Amino acid sequence: MKHQLTIQPDDTVEVFQKKFNRIYPYLKVEFFKKPHRKGQGSSKRDMYPSTVLFRELIGSKDKNIFGWDDNMVIEEFEQGLQSKFGLSVQVFRKSGNVWLVTSATDNWTLKQQNEEGESLELHLKSESENRAIRDSD
Repeated sequence: MKHQLTIQPDDTVEVFQKKFNRIYPYLKVEFFKKPHRKGQGSSKRDMYPSTVLFRELIGSKDKNIFGWDDNMVIEEFEQGLQSKFGLSVQVFRKSGNVWLVTSATDNWTLKQQNEEGESLELHLKSESENRAIRDSD
């Protein structure tokens, strides 16, 4: 499936994050001051707060559109935002109560990553329900 998000100069990073998370509920995207090396994660101290305006990050006063496909691999998605807008981003996948950087699986598609997060969530929920049943016996 094809997707596109409009980036308005007065939008905060959080606006983009929420739109992205509606498409992929088990993924999140974070914005950083500098790009990460292939196979590595970015330093948390370089992460932009969610309140930063895109005007400050890309310097544009116009709206910008970024499009992608579910079958785009994480690395291409991140590089697309870098090459089109100069934005350094990193995608994270939900794993239980934590968010894991996807750098080791940057060759997976966005769809695969999201499905993996969902699968893990369902597995943990099932495990928790089974434990509750055993504990009540």
